[in-house]
Formats: sequence, structure tokens, C-alpha cells
Amino acid sequence: MRVIRIARSGVLLALCLVAFSKGSEARQSPSPGSLEAEVDTYVEPYLEMKGFSGSILIASKGEVLLRKGYGMANYELDVPNTPQAKFHIASISKMFTAAAIMLLEERGLLRVSDPLTRYIPDYPDGDRITVHHLLLHTSGIPNVNNLPDYDTQSRFPQTPSSIIEMFQNEPLVMEPGERFDYSNSNYNLLAFIIEKVSGQSYGDFLRENFLAPIGMSDTGHDGHAGEILKNRASGYVPVGADGLENAPYLDWTIKTGNGSLYSTVEDLYRWDRALYTEKILKKSTLDVMFTPHLEGVGYGWFLGERLNRRVARMSGRSPGFQGEIHRYLDDDVCVVVLSNNYSGAASFMITDLAAMVFGEPYEILAINPGLEIDPKVLDAYLGHYRGDADFFVPGASITVESRDGHLTMKWSMGGVSWLVPMTESTFYDRSYGGRVTFVKDAAGRVSHLIYRSSGQDYRATKAPSE
Repeated sequence: MRVIRIARSGVLLALCLVAFSKGSEARQSPSPGSLEAEVDTYVEPYLEMKGFSGSILIASKGEVLLRKGYGMANYELDVPNTPQAKFHIASISKMFTAAAIMLLEERGLLRVSDPLTRYIPDYPDGDRITVHHLLLHTSGIPNVNNLPDYDTQSRFPQTPSSIIEMFQNEPLVMEPGERFDYSNSNYNLLAFIIEKVSGQSYGDFLRENFLAPIGMSDTGHDGHAGEILKNRASGYVPVGADGLENAPYLDWTIKTGNGSLYSTVEDLYRWDRALYTEKILKKSTLDVMFTPHLEGVGYGWFLGERLNRRVARMSGRSPGFQGEIHRYLDDDVCVVVLSNNYSGAASFMITDLAAMVFGEPYEILAINPGLEIDPKVLDAYLGHYRGDADFFVPGASITVESRDGHLTMKWSMGGVSWLVPMTESTFYDRSYGGRVTFVKDAAGRVSHLIYRSSGQDYRATKAPSE
């Protein structure tokens, strides 16, 4: 039996952190009606603090258990989200790019073992970089997003060739094949290869070979900034303790191949169903795509376990949008969360949503934004913290500051997280969706913080006060 205890004060939620217990025997998938009520309760605190808005789809064994919009697609016009809302899906686009490469290999038009110089003869070190390296993020090519002029260039229309010019002459960050190093540049290059080999634009190739054949009429490549898209959701960014603002402008062609697609939860579920068939790719090809060629990494997908079950997943996050798709391959369960809020909440929510289907434990977010904390307690949290190589962001440092009466975390790689109280020592990160707990040593001094993300705890040590 599951028990929820929710304390309310007016309209302000003060949620107790409750673990839902799993019964002794596996339960059947919940009915759509009961699941909707459960999801509504779970999502409510995220909506209260504007930490999530978007659409959710949950399906089990071919039956859609829930498809529903939450929050607003456009706050200025009071337009609510629906299952038909179109969201930019950012890096979720990579699974389509990888599938396109595999289709071209099926047709004998390329091989994943081909060197990059076959397609760009003068690419530096291209004779040592293969299509396989690009698919797995092991090429050593630096991430175009990290280059100094990226933000400026992202405001103007681009082509795969113009994007490649931005990073082509940058030195490699490692030897090709040495290790995994996530870089959007890899998938910009794959889009270029798709266009060169097929003779079609990236968007046209996807539409003709994947989207149209399986009825994904609400999905496409955003290749023309002026195009009017019906049901397009506007993108927002969390600011302050409870506010939102419009996401900065981005011409999505800068992400061609790595993050330029828009879609709906319903269309991504159509994609899930097609991947259990041979409508778009042969089974032997799909097996290669979903093979972990290095630990946890397939072609366009991350592979591993969640809830002690085998899962293929992909996530995406770009200004104003964030989303995830998880496919529990042995259980035929699919969960899709798409959001028009830059917060990382979708990545935390999606595993809990699957837990509801499987009858596994999960937690309701326990925010308490009205909690009054002694200023001396908050002052003790201020200062510099450094994570090690295994931190949430490897090697990152954090400066905890006070702004407008609220705690914030200033990240060394850029960006500021606003923290919302859960308890006197634990806070919710509105920007990335994590939970931050400040820990004291035996002498009562704050010694470190724990950043909890997707069920994992990461430690950052506080520097001594000067």
C-alpha cells in the first residue's frame, strides 16, 4: 500500500519527502486513470516553483498509459502545454543522426570504419578519425559549443560546412579512440557526411526515410528560423528563486546533426515503436546501434541500467528546452518527458515516472520555499567548494553566494544556480535539478556539500576560510 502525506499552508506546498514502497510481488502496469493521478501529484511541486513545464508520455507493452501536458507552452499568451506541443529536443536529435548513418551503411554508401578524410579530404588528422569515432564521441575533436565565438555564431543561420569551419583547425583534445569525450562537433560532422553521401539536405533525408514512413508528422529539422510551426512551445529559463524569462535567441541551424530537431512526446513514441520493427532499419543494424561499443555508449544512445532494468536513453538540453526518452528494452516500457524549461528537472523526473510503472520506490520533491532559516546558518554555507574528477561536473568548483536573500551557486564553467530550501541544510537546484546538502564536521563547521543527481551523490569539499 502506498501512502502520501502532503501538508499544505494556503496554496504553498510544504511536501514531506516520502519514499513509496514496493510491494513484495511485482504489480501490473497501473491503469491510465490511477497513473494520471499519481503523476499529477508528483509533478505538482515542480509546477509550483516553475521548475518544469512540458509534456509527458508513458507507455507499457504498446499501451499508452498517460499522455498529458503540464504548465504553459507560452506564458505570455496563457497557452497550456498539450501532448501535441512541439518542443526542441536538443541532443535527443543525435539518435536520428546515428540512425541515418546506419541506414546509409545498410545501403552500401558508407562504412562506419571509413576515415573522415574520405568525406573531408583536408580535415586535420582526419585519416585517424573514423565515422565510428564520431558516433561514439571518441574522435578527440573539441566541442564547438565551448569555442569563444559560438554564442555569437549561434545567432545566425549556419550550414554543416560553416559549423565545421569553426572547429576544423582546433587541436584535438585527445588521441582518436582514446576515450569518451562528449562533443557536439562529432554530430555536426555526421550531418555533413549524410548530406554529402545522400545528396539531400539533412532535414529532407530524415523526413523521407524516417519521419514520413512512420507518421512522425510533428517532427522536423528547424532549418529556417522564420518558419511558422503550429503548436510550437516557447522556451524559458529559470531565474531567481521562482521566476522565468524567455530563453536567449538561437538559430537552430548551428545544431544541425547534434540538436536541431523539434518533436512531440507522441511522435517520439512512434519512433520507439518503429525501433521494435524493421520499418526503418534491419534488426542486425539496430543490434549494432544498441550495442555498447564502449561502456554505456551506443550509436546515438546511452545504454545501461535504471531501476535494475536494461535501458536505452537519450537526453537533450539547449536554451529554453530539456527532455529525455527512456526505453526499457526487456520490459517494452517507454517514458518520454519534453520540457520548455531549461531546468534539468526532466532528467530527474523520468526515472521516477518509470518507477510508477514498475512499482518501484520513488520520492516526491520536498520544497519549502517559505522556510525561514537563521541568517547565521546560511552564512556558514557561503564560500568556495571544489569537486574532484568524479564530481557531477568533473573538476568543477562552486562559489556559494547570497543574492537577494537566497543562496546561489556560481559554477566555474559558467552559470548560476538558484537554490530553493527543502530543509535547513538541503536545497533544490532550479537550474540543473539537483539536490544540494551542506554537511558539517564533528566540530560543527561546514566541511563539504553533497550534490545529488539522478540517484548519485557527488562531493565537493569546502575551502578553508581565509
